[in-house]
Amino acid sequence: MKTAIIDRSLCGVIFKEITSKTDVYTYVLSLKEAGADYVELDLNALLRLPEPMGAENYIFRVEQAYEHEIANAFPFSYAVLPLKFAHLIEKLQIPVILEIKTGDADIPALLKVVAESIDLTKIALLRLVGDFNKHPDEFKSILAKVRMRYAVPFDVCPLNTTLCALSAAVTAYEVGIDSLTLNFGNSNNFTPLEEFLISMATIHKVTINRNYISGICKASVMSSLICEIETTNLQKLMKRYQLSPQRVEVADGQPLNLNPWKGKKHQRRSLIERRLDYMEVEDDLSQEIMTQLKKCGVDFFANDKKDSYLN
Repeated sequence: MKTAIIDRSLCGVIFKEITSKTDVYTYVLSLKEAGADYVELDLNALLRLPEPMGAENYIFRVEQAYEHEIANAFPFSYAVLPLKFAHLIEKLQIPVILEIKTGDADIPALLKVVAESIDLTKIALLRLVGDFNKHPDEFKSILAKVRMRYAVPFDVCPLNTTLCALSAAVTAYEVGIDSLTLNFGNSNNFTPLEEFLISMATIHKVTINRNYISGICKASVMSSLICEIETTNLQKLMKRYQLSPQRVEVADGQPLNLNPWKGKKHQRRSLIERRLDYMEVEDDLSQEIMTQLKKCGVDFFANDKKDSYLN
């Protein structure tokens, strides 16, 4: 895909008490496998990542004025500044994404006001956040007009308040928008990353990557382990787009719908199994989660000694 994809599902989440840094890192890797080019996170999520963070492309979201110093202290790809923090642009040493909530305002008129008070040439990306409840042709016209008028790359973050977010995201992609900000799951009415990816791959025949379904499965399972991200039901999603799990292969060539484990129980219990017990997850759900994780290639026995207190 030519349009860059930013996932913001780690912004504003409440992590479970037993969530480890390895869990969050595994979730990030699953988002990358699904098709996200960048993962946006806030300070709370940053503290849940291992050191060093790895080679992934991270975007840091500044929620408080003092956090610009944190943004400068790490090798982030970008820093997101809501419009109210525009005065911090000069203090940041990394590329800036300036975020503007459009609300009900006329987008070209709103940007004209912003451009009169802020030098847009000093930002790397201008993000528009709104429900964009417009006919696709009208929305295309608006995006074409503002991109022609302002010499700055644009990002679109569609909200689902009027149930048109997926349509707005597809329209923005068709226009050739520079990037899209989506949210794995349905939290806070943002466009679900997984719905967009499956829609683009199945209806619009856009090449995502070979294992994007595997990445979506991993992210769906890991989200239930690390925090309360409200994920779209994968089975309903695949049924809607007439996908057959039997035909989808993961990296090692094994189908996603293998039968659950059979035979006697493993004597050596994995870290994730023990965590599921600690969380008092029902046996059937625990078995389903473990099976899906195994199919997706998650290492069950990583850091067993480190987290032995969960025995």
